[in-house]
Amino acid sequence: MGCLSLPFKLVGGLAVVLAVAVGWLYRDRLSTELGRLFNRSSSKASISTGRPGATALSSAKSKVDSLNGWRADSVVLTASEVASLIGSGLNPALRRQLDSLEVDLQEGEVAVKAKLATARLPRELTGPLAVALREREPVQAGGPIRVVGKGKAEWAVQSFRIRDFPIPRDAVPKLMAKAFGDSTRSIPIRIPAGIREIRVHPYGAILFGAPRP
Repeated sequence: MGCLSLPFKLVGGLAVVLAVAVGWLYRDRLSTELGRLFNRSSSKASISTGRPGATALSSAKSKVDSLNGWRADSVVLTASEVASLIGSGLNPALRRQLDSLEVDLQEGEVAVKAKLATARLPRELTGPLAVALREREPVQAGGPIRVVGKGKAEWAVQSFRIRDFPIPRDAVPKLMAKAFGDSTRSIPIRIPAGIREIRVHPYGAILFGAPRP
């Protein structure tokens, strides 16, 4: 029995040696690929995603009330609560152009994904994609949000994508002007009173209330 198993042991041993040799010869490539996979999974894990909804909106408003009534220094909103505040705070005419709204919280900025009515998109800025635009297309826009006054915030759009095609950064203001009537890249958002500052992180958006007297 021992003699019969000897060839299999030799083959198994050679396979192990060969695997080790290949791994050593291609260690740099393997290290690069493993690093790429790790970074990709880490990047996905570092972003939280949410959709607007009645329950999330009610929860967000309740947390904001605690800044005023309970005198909390700050509260943390989930991605769904942020998406609900943005969805309810956008100009109604703009909101009607957006379907399937979704929000990604990233470090220092908010990315909004939606299906956009493309009728108002300037064809000269969409390049070769212009001839193939459907009535509604998936878009993504990203940028920071800041409080500019009582009950007022601005979402400063710094990037814009249609499908998987990015719009050149320099063309974003012109696209915003023609699509949304705003050449400053900033979209106004109504927010509940009592919010002094918004800091966005992947795990949530921190809302700070007015300083205590």
